[in-house]
Amino acid sequence: MWFQITLALVLLLVVLLYVYLAYRYRYWLRHGVAYVKPSPIVGNLGPLLRMKSSSAHMTQAIYNYPEAEDRPFVGIYLFHRPALLLRDPELIKRILSKDFSKFSNRSLNADCFGDPLGSLNLFFLKNPYWKEVRSKLTPFFTSWKLKQMFPLVQKVGLNLNEYLLKMPLNGENSFQLELKELCALYTTDVIATVAFGIQANSFKYPNGEFRRNGREIFRFSTRRALNFSVIFFLPYLVPYLGIKVVSPKEAEFLRSTMTRVLEEREKSGIKRHDLIDILIDFKNQTKTQPRQDGLRFEGDLLVAQAAIFFTAGFESTSTTMSLALYELAKHPQMQERLRKEICDTLNESRGEISQQIIESLEYMQMIIDETLRLYPPLAFLDRECSLPEGQSYSLEPFHSFSIPAGMPVYTPVYALHMDPKYFPQPHEFQPERFSPERKKLITPYTYMPFGLGPHACIGERFTMLQAKIGLLNFLRNHRVTLGEKSIKSIIIDAKSLILQPEGGIHLNVVRDPLKY
Repeated sequence: MWFQITLALVLLLVVLLYVYLAYRYRYWLRHGVAYVKPSPIVGNLGPLLRMKSSSAHMTQAIYNYPEAEDRPFVGIYLFHRPALLLRDPELIKRILSKDFSKFSNRSLNADCFGDPLGSLNLFFLKNPYWKEVRSKLTPFFTSWKLKQMFPLVQKVGLNLNEYLLKMPLNGENSFQLELKELCALYTTDVIATVAFGIQANSFKYPNGEFRRNGREIFRFSTRRALNFSVIFFLPYLVPYLGIKVVSPKEAEFLRSTMTRVLEEREKSGIKRHDLIDILIDFKNQTKTQPRQDGLRFEGDLLVAQAAIFFTAGFESTSTTMSLALYELAKHPQMQERLRKEICDTLNESRGEISQQIIESLEYMQMIIDETLRLYPPLAFLDRECSLPEGQSYSLEPFHSFSIPAGMPVYTPVYALHMDPKYFPQPHEFQPERFSPERKKLITPYTYMPFGLGPHACIGERFTMLQAKIGLLNFLRNHRVTLGEKSIKSIIIDAKSLILQPEGGIHLNVVRDPLKY
């Protein structure tokens, strides 16, 4: 008897679930919008959740869906939830820039109570707090600040050069290295000294606490990959599932380290004009000007900003640098042209390296721009319609559909970068696309490795400076070639929502000093 009742209830629940999903999955059909056919339960996220596809390739497949060809956008389902993926550059411009105030928040979420370092940092904060925190952090990236940072970054660059010169050589005057980790040692030291006034000494201590914890933060296991899928695509479930952007162990390291640095700087009264000074100013303003909304620039809110600068500051740049070196190893003529540009520049400056010299390296800029086209750090940009509940955003004249408040909207960065309509022969590494003459011809809002609009990456200029100094100091005495362990083409790690090469980047490094 009880078994029959239980079975009947289970069947009833299954039927109700089927009816509910059938209704939900007809949402785009009811609104006359082209859409990608969903799978039961998971919607269009199946390849990502099964880790058969990276977020880059999943969004690219949706972007290239045959029925969406020549459409300004395509409907998708995040589990049972309708969302939009944009395809038209003009519509993307409206969402990211022109009508930014109506799409000012990211759709992702973190647990504000259980994961303060994840939820309170600039990447996850929502308006109006995001706008205020960003405005206070922006001065850290002014031209004057970058000029002050330059000697600190260049010193780490010289440490990179010295580290390479000390490497033992084999009979072919070369040695083998995994470049992703090497570049991460460099960028970790740069962020530590520039932002926090700490000498991490990662070249001397590659397993020191800064590098060790940074490595763990970006190690994507199967479980962590699934957690981030929830953070990006089912954000309202994050608090209930106890998911954390920053794991407890790494959160404790970041909290204890940043708190200690803040306290020591306050006690000493020394001004280094770095991120720590800016955060202390935040804290002092809160004391003198109490806020009515309860937001206080102290404790975890300060630590969270330091944490996101640490994590975002070293990972994206180290990946870009190592991928650029990989492409140069595959294209030796391009590598020689770049090394010649570096040699000629150093000859003119008599070996001195200045910010002006770094910024004058035109071909190096083209190399980095093309690397970021092929391998953008984030495969997509997420936004949500930030209008008040009950209101909607009209997509006229593109379509009669109006985006309701709270609906997620995605811009497929990687897919746009790989669209032959905008970048012919997109799989080929062609730095000439970004020559001063041709760069002007690129369709606006089809190239966005750092995002575009008010939500664009705040540290873009610093990232470029850091990458150029690192590449110059690498290539001034060495060049790279493919070796036995080198892969034929980059495989994007399907477990990581942030673009990462699977298995690292192994190259031969040849001792070959430039003559200047």
